[in-house]
Amino acid sequence: MRLKKLLLFYITFTLFFSFLYAQNFNILKNNTKKNIDTLAYQLNFLTPNYQKNEKKIRDLLKLYYENYSNIVAFEIKQERRYLYSSYKKDEQMYLLKNRILKDPKYKTKQFYSTDILNEENKIVAKLIVYFKEEIKFTKEELLYLQNKKVLKVQNDSNLPPYNFNEDGLQKGFSIDYMNLIANKLAIEVQYIQGNWDNFLNMLEHNELDLMLNVLKSKKREKRFLFTSKAYASSPLAMLTRLDHKDVHTFKELEGETMALVKGYHSYDRVKNNYPKINIFPTTNTYSMIEAVATKKADASYGLKTVLDYNINRHLFTNLKTMENHDDKELSFYITVNKENKILKSIIEKVQKQISKEEIEKLEKKWFKKAKLEKIKSKDFLLTQDEISYLTKKQKVKMCVDPNYLPYEYIDENGNFIGITSNFMEQLSKNSGINFELIKTTSWSESLEFIRKGDCDILPNTVQTKDRENYLNFTQDYFEFSNVIATKDNEIFIDSIESLNGKKVAVIKNHSIAELIKFRYPEIELIEVSNSQEGLKKVKQDKTYAFIDSFPSLAYNLQNSKINDIKISGKIKLTSKSKIAIRKDDLILQSILNKAINSIKPHEKEALLNRWLTIIKEKKLDIELLVKIVLYIVAISLFIILFIIYRANRKLKNMNKELEKISQTDKLTSIFNRTKLDMILELEFKNKKRYKKPLSLILIDIDYFKKINDTCGHLCGDEILKEFSNLLKINIRETDFIGRWGGEEFLIITPFTNEEEAFILAQKLREKIEDFNFYENIKATASFGVYEVRNGSINKSLSNVDDALYEAKNSGRNCVKICKGE
Repeated sequence: MRLKKLLLFYITFTLFFSFLYAQNFNILKNNTKKNIDTLAYQLNFLTPNYQKNEKKIRDLLKLYYENYSNIVAFEIKQERRYLYSSYKKDEQMYLLKNRILKDPKYKTKQFYSTDILNEENKIVAKLIVYFKEEIKFTKEELLYLQNKKVLKVQNDSNLPPYNFNEDGLQKGFSIDYMNLIANKLAIEVQYIQGNWDNFLNMLEHNELDLMLNVLKSKKREKRFLFTSKAYASSPLAMLTRLDHKDVHTFKELEGETMALVKGYHSYDRVKNNYPKINIFPTTNTYSMIEAVATKKADASYGLKTVLDYNINRHLFTNLKTMENHDDKELSFYITVNKENKILKSIIEKVQKQISKEEIEKLEKKWFKKAKLEKIKSKDFLLTQDEISYLTKKQKVKMCVDPNYLPYEYIDENGNFIGITSNFMEQLSKNSGINFELIKTTSWSESLEFIRKGDCDILPNTVQTKDRENYLNFTQDYFEFSNVIATKDNEIFIDSIESLNGKKVAVIKNHSIAELIKFRYPEIELIEVSNSQEGLKKVKQDKTYAFIDSFPSLAYNLQNSKINDIKISGKIKLTSKSKIAIRKDDLILQSILNKAINSIKPHEKEALLNRWLTIIKEKKLDIELLVKIVLYIVAISLFIILFIIYRANRKLKNMNKELEKISQTDKLTSIFNRTKLDMILELEFKNKKRYKKPLSLILIDIDYFKKINDTCGHLCGDEILKEFSNLLKINIRETDFIGRWGGEEFLIITPFTNEEEAFILAQKLREKIEDFNFYENIKATASFGVYEVRNGSINKSLSNVDDALYEAKNSGRNCVKICKGE
């Protein structure tokens, strides 16, 4: 039962840190209430034995102090008894056991209280969080906030860069501004989606608490209360197509049709003041702009920042904006129900607390992004010459590899399917280019067709020296690792040089064959027609190995009846997917590069997932690969699998400190306990599904307490860093290592049986024994090894722990295996 509770606790930790990892730092801080509720859930597992769990409770509270500067104190209360009180003074945290918090400096009037519930949903304790009294609220305002807890606010479907929804996430300057307010109030915001006209009615009927980005008008001031301070402003502009005459006033548009969002200030203004202008009503800004682009309307009108952002972001190539002479710039206000004077007062007080630096940071984030969208659009928008070329050509002919899943395949009905097919469909959708499939019987024939001019492009081609003689290439749009397949009984291959003198199968005319032939001439290459034939050669002992791209090999292993084959290693050479174009067609190269630029990361991610969700990996493990690909949308769609952790650190939009907390141990910079729990859960599923071996190695530094007591904790920390690095550089690229706790480390070894894990552990033990640690200190370690059978995660961890215990009782500095189920 204890192990079960601990596991639940760590799973909770994992979910919490995953949340931190997935959001940037500002968003984290703006979900104060939600995260405090999560803290209460975590404390449920610690309060029954609160004295024993003091360190874990301390660490949890410390995390919240570090991430919420406005939290000054905590209380954990059980009926009338106080289990713990805590406060922060001069950046130092203090934890008081069985004592009440008395100092009114910390026990402020601004607090949030929530119940700590057990698994049966019964109250076991109460958590109270106290906040700095930065804002002097009245009693009525404090009571309102304590009772309210959640504010309902509108999220426009499309008003970038102010308020919009993208991939289910609320974004924009106004959203971030509201999150600043919520953070200072320690209140949760629930964003409600819909259209503008409905939002106004919802606010009037108290279905919304407030609205953002509202323009003032006399009509609206009769219905709602406006904050006294505007939080943003923008000049106004007219919008027409490029072939329309320039217009700067509404008078010039009489007799024509304007697209306008129903319910917006602009809609009412034109309807009431310019009856000779026809109105084409729309539900959001995007559809308004699209109506002009597609000639459903002649013009439109709105905030210049919003119009320009949408034109550049969505690549409306036939539109222009012009200065509006009828209006000055307009300002955005926060609006509340006519009767809700308390909320208006609260918001106005908080607005005074928002610093100039905070506003400048938001402006830099969103309006700099708008400028970048305009600059970037030059890499997407076609020139007049390029548009004329496509108009004249009408269709771009493409040849593919008819039998190379999951990339390309022509089925029995002549349909083109696979990753490349999905990519080209998206390319056509984004750019308007029409592609025509020219069927061939093999990849070699496709290469011959493009040489003769029967095809214009090969959509999934790797650039090589030989191909450069007759083809041009676009930028790459995907990058895949190349891996080595052997029979199950072969050992792990750590470099391609190990294959010298051996027979290795490669697919004829594929780039990897040319690259290996050029760089590694001592390998005896056997050409095959496809992946299935390559795997059969290995199965029949006609070749020692088969080399192919990782997705292709993994897909064919899982979708064929060929057994007893495994992925045994990775080679340094990667395959970068590019579109190959005939040498004489330079303008098409420019067009296709722009088309590739137009495909957004989440679009690439979506089309990959149609084929790769069954392929799991973290360094040759396939299902986790898909999860990693999903996680790294913002920077790199398909980074080399073996540098995935390094790539995570490069994510520009993530807070580095939270990234470390979420998956790495702060001291040693290897995986932490929460990340290891996630990997364990995935690897156990993998083992069950694919019947591949999985082993665990648990390591403990011998007599580490003596090192700490003798040399000091700083010395001990240095040794822990060196120890973890020594392990990390001496394990295989397919293994996972993390700090399990204190001086204990866990290595998870997929595709590894008991004997192989024992050999690895012995190798590591010898490396440690021979190594001179910090200040020439010598150290040894004890190892427990267990090959996972059919038991649970808890049982397997218990077994490997038993093996480690046996190693310690056998004189230490040795490796022991647990044979239990």
